[in-house]
Amino acid sequence: MLLLLTCMLAGSPAVAGTQSPQQPLTQAEILERIDRSASRIESLQCEFTQTKELSLLQERMISHGVMYYRQQGGLLRWEYLAPYRYTFILNGDRVMVQSGGRTDVVETSGNRMFREIARMMMNSLTGRCLTTASDFEVQVTVQSDCWVAELIPRRREMEQFFARVRLHFDPERQLVTRVEMIERNGDSTVIDLKNMQLNTTIDEKVFAVD
Repeated sequence: MLLLLTCMLAGSPAVAGTQSPQQPLTQAEILERIDRSASRIESLQCEFTQTKELSLLQERMISHGVMYYRQQGGLLRWEYLAPYRYTFILNGDRVMVQSGGRTDVVETSGNRMFREIARMMMNSLTGRCLTTASDFEVQVTVQSDCWVAELIPRRREMEQFFARVRLHFDPERQLVTRVEMIERNGDSTVIDLKNMQLNTTIDEKVFAVD
Protein backbone atom coordinates (compact mmCIF):
# COMPACT_ATOMS: atom_id res chain seq x y z
CA MET A 1 0.00 0.00 0.00
CA LEU A 2 2.83 2.43 0.86
CA LEU A 3 4.55 1.63 -2.44
CA LEU A 4 1.39 2.51 -4.36
CA LEU A 5 0.93 5.74 -2.47
CA THR A 6 4.54 6.91 -2.80
CA CYS A 7 4.55 5.99 -6.46
CA MET A 8 1.69 8.42 -7.11
CA LEU A 9 0.09 10.06 -6.47
CA ALA A 10 -5.19 24.70 1.84
CA GLY A 11 -3.60 30.81 12.26
CA SER A 12 -1.23 33.03 10.57
CA PRO A 13 -1.45 36.31 8.60
CA ALA A 14 -2.11 35.84 4.93
CA VAL A 15 -2.13 37.53 1.57
CA ALA A 16 -3.06 41.13 0.88
CA GLY A 17 -6.52 41.85 -0.48
CA THR A 18 -7.41 43.56 -3.73
CA GLN A 19 -8.97 46.71 -2.32
CA SER A 20 -7.24 49.79 -1.00
CA PRO A 21 -6.15 50.03 1.70
CA GLN A 22 -4.94 46.45 1.43
CA GLN A 23 -6.16 44.13 4.14
CA PRO A 24 -4.58 40.77 4.98
CA LEU A 25 -6.76 37.71 4.71
CA THR A 26 -7.16 35.52 7.75
CA GLN A 27 -6.60 31.78 7.63
CA ALA A 28 -10.37 31.24 7.79
CA GLU A 29 -10.89 33.52 4.79
CA ILE A 30 -8.20 31.73 2.77
CA LEU A 31 -9.72 28.35 3.56
CA GLU A 32 -13.15 29.65 2.61
CA ARG A 33 -11.85 30.83 -0.77
CA ILE A 34 -10.13 27.50 -1.43
CA ASP A 35 -13.24 25.56 -0.43
CA ARG A 36 -15.40 27.74 -2.67
CA SER A 37 -13.03 27.18 -5.58
CA ALA A 38 -12.91 23.42 -4.93
CA SER A 39 -16.71 23.23 -5.01
CA ARG A 40 -16.63 24.61 -8.56
CA ILE A 41 -14.22 21.97 -9.87
CA GLU A 42 -16.10 19.52 -12.08
CA SER A 43 -13.04 18.22 -13.90
CA LEU A 44 -9.31 18.87 -13.93
CA GLN A 45 -6.47 17.67 -16.12
CA CYS A 46 -2.80 18.58 -16.06
CA GLU A 47 0.77 17.44 -16.48
CA PHE A 48 2.95 16.73 -13.47
CA THR A 49 6.56 16.26 -12.43
CA GLN A 50 7.24 14.12 -9.38
CA THR A 51 10.47 14.21 -7.39
CA LYS A 52 11.04 11.42 -4.88
CA GLU A 53 13.90 11.81 -2.39
CA LEU A 54 15.15 8.85 -0.34
CA SER A 55 16.86 10.17 2.79
CA LEU A 56 18.94 7.09 3.57
CA LEU A 57 20.24 6.62 0.04
CA GLN A 58 20.54 10.33 -0.71
CA GLU A 59 18.92 9.53 -4.03
CA ARG A 60 16.56 11.55 -6.20
CA MET A 61 14.08 10.00 -8.62
CA ILE A 62 12.25 12.24 -11.10
CA SER A 63 9.27 11.13 -13.17
CA HIS A 64 6.73 12.81 -15.44
CA GLY A 65 3.14 12.12 -16.34
CA VAL A 66 -0.45 13.30 -16.75
CA MET A 67 -3.45 13.43 -14.43
CA TYR A 68 -7.20 13.46 -15.14
CA TYR A 69 -9.88 14.07 -12.51
CA ARG A 70 -13.67 14.24 -12.64
CA GLN A 71 -15.74 15.04 -9.58
CA GLN A 72 -18.91 13.24 -10.67
CA GLY A 73 -18.45 9.56 -9.96
CA GLY A 74 -15.15 10.06 -8.12
CA LEU A 75 -12.89 9.47 -11.14
CA LEU A 76 -9.10 9.82 -11.21
CA ARG A 77 -6.40 8.74 -13.65
CA TRP A 78 -2.77 9.17 -12.60
CA GLU A 79 -0.41 8.10 -15.38
CA TYR A 80 3.39 8.06 -15.40
CA LEU A 81 4.90 8.40 -18.88
CA ALA A 82 8.66 8.69 -18.16
CA PRO A 83 11.07 7.24 -17.24
CA TYR A 84 8.65 4.31 -16.82
CA ARG A 85 5.00 3.58 -17.65
CA TYR A 86 2.60 3.18 -14.75
CA THR A 87 -1.13 3.90 -14.64
CA PHE A 88 -3.43 4.21 -11.63
CA ILE A 89 -7.18 4.60 -12.24
CA LEU A 90 -9.76 5.19 -9.53
CA ASN A 91 -13.35 4.70 -10.70
CA GLY A 92 -15.85 4.76 -7.84
CA ASP A 93 -15.12 1.70 -5.68
CA ARG A 94 -12.69 0.16 -8.14
CA VAL A 95 -8.98 0.77 -8.69
CA MET A 96 -6.95 -0.45 -11.65
CA VAL A 97 -3.16 -0.50 -11.69
CA GLN A 98 -1.22 -1.16 -14.89
CA SER A 99 2.53 -1.70 -14.79
CA GLY A 100 4.97 -3.77 -16.81
CA GLY A 101 2.27 -5.33 -18.94
CA ARG A 102 0.29 -6.46 -15.88
CA THR A 103 -3.16 -5.21 -14.88
CA ASP A 104 -4.62 -5.54 -11.37
CA VAL A 105 -8.10 -4.47 -10.25
CA VAL A 106 -8.92 -3.89 -6.56
CA GLU A 107 -12.29 -3.26 -4.91
CA THR A 108 -11.82 -0.39 -2.44
CA SER A 109 -15.17 -1.03 -0.75
CA GLY A 110 -13.68 -3.91 1.23
CA ASN A 111 -10.38 -2.21 2.08
CA ARG A 112 -10.60 0.69 4.53
CA MET A 113 -6.94 1.66 4.13
CA PHE A 114 -7.24 1.82 0.36
CA ARG A 115 -10.39 3.96 0.64
CA GLU A 116 -8.61 6.43 2.93
CA ILE A 117 -5.64 6.72 0.59
CA ALA A 118 -7.87 7.19 -2.47
CA ARG A 119 -9.95 9.81 -0.65
CA MET A 120 -6.86 11.74 0.42
CA MET A 121 -5.49 11.76 -3.12
CA MET A 122 -8.72 13.14 -4.56
CA ASN A 123 -9.22 15.73 -1.83
CA SER A 124 -5.60 16.92 -1.95
CA LEU A 125 -5.84 17.65 -5.66
CA THR A 126 -8.86 19.90 -5.17
CA GLY A 127 -8.13 21.30 -1.69
CA ARG A 128 -11.25 19.75 -0.16
CA CYS A 129 -9.16 18.06 2.55
CA LEU A 130 -8.54 21.41 4.24
CA THR A 131 -12.06 21.73 5.58
CA THR A 132 -12.31 18.21 7.01
CA ALA A 133 -11.20 18.78 10.61
CA SER A 134 -11.23 15.08 11.49
CA ASP A 135 -8.56 14.31 8.88
CA PHE A 136 -5.89 16.95 9.46
CA GLU A 137 -4.71 19.77 11.64
CA VAL A 138 -4.26 22.65 9.19
CA GLN A 139 -1.96 25.67 9.35
CA VAL A 140 -1.91 28.22 6.50
CA THR A 141 1.01 30.54 5.78
CA VAL A 142 1.72 32.91 2.93
CA GLN A 143 4.80 33.04 0.77
CA SER A 144 5.64 35.60 -1.89
CA ASP A 145 3.76 33.84 -4.67
CA CYS A 146 1.53 31.22 -3.04
CA TRP A 147 -0.53 30.08 -0.07
CA VAL A 148 0.90 27.07 1.74
CA ALA A 149 -1.27 24.77 3.83
CA GLU A 150 0.58 22.39 6.14
CA LEU A 151 -1.48 19.36 7.10
CA ILE A 152 -0.71 17.15 10.10
CA PRO A 153 -2.61 13.83 9.86
CA ARG A 154 -5.08 13.03 12.62
CA ARG A 155 -6.28 9.68 11.34
CA ARG A 156 -4.19 6.66 12.30
CA GLU A 157 -4.31 5.34 8.73
CA MET A 158 -2.55 8.46 7.46
CA GLU A 159 -0.22 8.93 10.44
CA GLN A 160 1.62 5.71 9.66
CA PHE A 161 2.46 6.99 6.18
CA PHE A 162 3.04 10.72 6.59
CA ALA A 163 4.43 13.10 9.15
CA ARG A 164 2.91 16.00 7.24
CA VAL A 165 1.61 17.08 3.85
CA ARG A 166 2.02 20.56 2.32
CA LEU A 167 -0.26 21.95 -0.36
CA HIS A 168 0.78 25.00 -2.37
CA PHE A 169 -2.00 27.11 -3.90
CA ASP A 170 -2.06 29.75 -6.62
CA PRO A 171 -3.79 32.69 -4.80
CA GLU A 172 -5.44 33.95 -7.99
CA ARG A 173 -7.08 30.66 -9.02
CA GLN A 174 -7.07 29.01 -5.56
CA LEU A 175 -5.85 25.79 -7.20
CA VAL A 176 -3.23 23.35 -5.96
CA THR A 177 0.06 23.72 -7.84
CA ARG A 178 2.33 21.58 -5.64
CA VAL A 179 1.86 18.68 -3.24
CA GLU A 180 4.63 17.77 -0.77
CA MET A 181 4.38 14.52 1.20
CA ILE A 182 6.91 13.99 3.99
CA GLU A 183 7.10 10.49 5.40
CA ARG A 184 8.05 9.59 8.96
CA ASN A 185 11.32 8.01 7.82
CA GLY A 186 12.44 11.29 6.23
CA ASP A 187 11.66 10.37 2.62
CA SER A 188 9.69 12.95 0.66
CA THR A 189 7.64 13.15 -2.53
CA VAL A 190 7.03 16.48 -4.30
CA ILE A 191 4.51 16.70 -7.13
CA ASP A 192 4.40 19.86 -9.28
CA LEU A 193 1.24 20.36 -11.36
CA LYS A 194 1.33 22.45 -14.54
CA ASN A 195 -0.69 23.25 -17.67
CA MET A 196 -3.92 22.78 -15.73
CA GLN A 197 -7.21 22.69 -17.66
CA LEU A 198 -10.30 23.23 -15.54
CA ASN A 199 -13.83 21.96 -16.26
CA THR A 200 -13.15 20.62 -19.73
CA THR A 201 -14.77 17.52 -21.21
CA ILE A 202 -12.79 14.31 -20.55
CA ASP A 203 -13.52 11.14 -22.52
CA GLU A 204 -15.10 8.39 -20.40
CA LYS A 205 -12.53 5.92 -21.77
CA VAL A 206 -9.81 7.71 -19.82
CA PHE A 207 -11.29 6.32 -16.59
CA ALA A 208 -12.24 2.86 -17.85
CA VAL A 209 -11.44 -0.02 -15.48
CA ASP A 210 -11.21 -3.30 -17.43
